[in-house]
Formats: sequence, structure tokens, C-alpha cells
Amino acid sequence: MFSLKNEEVNVGRQRELDLVKGFLMIMIVFIHSFQTIAGTAAAESSVHKIMFALFMPTGACLYLFTMGFGSVFTRHSQPKDMVRNGIKLLIYQGISNLCYAAVMTVSYAIRNSITGEAAGSREVFEASRYSMLTFVNIFFISGMCYLVLALYRKLNVKLVGYIISALIVGIVTPFTKLLVSDNQALNWILDMTFGGKGETSFCFFPYLSYVFLGYVFAKVIRRVPENEKGTFYKKSGIICGLIAAVWFVGCVVLHPGVDGFFNYMIDQYRTPGLTKVIGTFCSIILVFAIAFGIMPIMEKWKFGYTKLNYYSKQISKMYAVHIGVYWALAGVAAFYEFNVTECLILSVVVLIATDLLVQGYLKLTDKIKG
Repeated sequence: MFSLKNEEVNVGRQRELDLVKGFLMIMIVFIHSFQTIAGTAAAESSVHKIMFALFMPTGACLYLFTMGFGSVFTRHSQPKDMVRNGIKLLIYQGISNLCYAAVMTVSYAIRNSITGEAAGSREVFEASRYSMLTFVNIFFISGMCYLVLALYRKLNVKLVGYIISALIVGIVTPFTKLLVSDNQALNWILDMTFGGKGETSFCFFPYLSYVFLGYVFAKVIRRVPENEKGTFYKKSGIICGLIAAVWFVGCVVLHPGVDGFFNYMIDQYRTPGLTKVIGTFCSIILVFAIAFGIMPIMEKWKFGYTKLNYYSKQISKMYAVHIGVYWALAGVAAFYEFNVTECLILSVVVLIATDLLVQGYLKLTDKIKG
């Protein structure tokens, strides 16, 4: 049996969180290969759609959930720290966009200087560069969510307030996404906030649900003694796993066929309603339970366990760099349309390249500091 203590008795590093974030980073790299360098055939292939369907119940939702979870355990959990982190991430958003556009431009120019300009590549390059300059990624979402968390912490909102807020966001999201303007500049702001028109890659408001629930879950974990976490995860994993399975099967039945299911999940991934929030939350708890369950096995595999912990610790840097690597590759290849097999192989190449680049950056900064 397990029992929630009245006081917080489990305040150390949660090892299952590191495994979850490490696996998440690997999944992100593979999915993004189909969203950056894939040709039309690969992007519309069953491999991509099935992979996305398996990734969808977690993915960015899990990233924001772990952000809310981690904000409870970090040493920098005061409102002023969260405001600082939020602003920093919003700045990273702008810097990363400029870097993505720059690396794409440079790699494309180098390719052209060696082989000449490939027919039809100029139009793709210009469209991709505009897309990168207006790109809204996880940094914007995380930055905005940190600012909201800072406000909640400043107001001393009780845990029930976070739960109610998560439910409200899930309920009103289908309505707020109807906020669409004919003014291009205003609509860009509305779109990256509520996601109505679907012209930006992400929107921030719907993902608040996962941040709030991650925060609540972390608060619960802090009251579960370490020696009782196995029982806690076993029971919560079974219950949440059953709910997640019913939700997932329901989605398949109501939206039959690979295309129908994929299109529905794409819409729900961007602007999730309450049912999606509940289904995803249960999926995430199942993932945490599995991660905790396989911990003893992973710890014996020293290389894999070390790598997953490293990816978890450096997830922001890994996320930022891997997208740049993909766009550099796209520029060098003159926006060649890679097929499914090539996308899968290059996912591994990009993961390794990203790992090496981040390691190099860390060594360089250590030398500068030292």
C-alpha cells in the first residue's frame, strides 16, 4: 500500500522524470524528420502517420507536463525565477528563429556555390526561410507558461485552483480557437495564442492544461515516500492506462482509417479539448509508471541510461540544435524530398550530430568560464 503524507517527504531528483524526458527527446528528433526534410510521399506515408499517432498522446503535451512537474523540484521555483526563465525562453524563441533561417541560408548558398542552383529549389528556400522566421516552437510555449506559473505562485493559488484551471482551459479551448482576425499581424498573435487559423506551428493557451496538471502531479509525488513509489505508480499506471486505452480506441472508432484518425489527431494535438486533455494526462501518467518500472533494467545499461539522463538535462539545447541541423541538411540537399527510409536513417544521424554539437558547446563554455 502507499499513502500520501501530510508533509513533503520526497523532494529529491525524480529519476523517472529523466528517463521520460530522455525518451521524449529521441521521439521528437524522429518525428521532426518527417516535418522538415520529408518529401510529400514520406510526409503522407502510413509510417509517419502511425508514428505520429503513437507520439501524439504524449509529445509536446509531455514536454509541457514535465516543465510543470520540474518547476516544483527546481531550486529556482520562486515567482521571480520563473519570470526570468520565461523571458529567457521567449528571447530564445527569437534567437533560434534567426539562427534557423541563417543556417539554412548559409548551407543553401554553399550548396549552390559548389553545384549550382537546383531547379525549383529557390521557391522552396524562400518559403522555408519565411516559415523559419515566423516559426513558433516550444520555447515560446514554455516561456509563456512560465509567466503564467509565476503569476499563480505569486497569488499562492491552491492545488485545486490548478486542477480547476486545467479543466477550464480544456473546456474553453474549442471556443477560443474560433478567435480569428482578417488582420494578418493580429491574427498571427491570436493564432500563436489560441491556434484558430492554424498558420503557426504551436499555440500556447491550450497547453496550459498540461503545465497545471504536471505541477499538481509533482506536488502529489512529493508526498509519496520513495519506498512506496513503486506501488503508487503500479496502481495509478493501471488505472490511467485503462482510461487512456479507452480514449485511444474511442478515437480510432470515431475516426476510422489512417487518414481520418491522423487528421483528427493533428487538430486535437494543436488545440486539445477536455477529452484530449484527460486522455493525454492518463497516457502521460502511464508513461511515468512504465519509466519507473523499467528503471532497474535501464540502470544496468550504463550507456543508454547515461545518454537518456544527458538528453533530459540538456533537452532545451538538444531541442534547439536538432532543428537547426535538419534545416542545414535541407539547405545542403537543396530541399531534396527524402523518402521514409532516408528520413529514418537521417533521424539517427541528426540525433548523433546534435549530441556532438551540444557536447562541443558545453566544453567550449566550460573553457570560457574556467
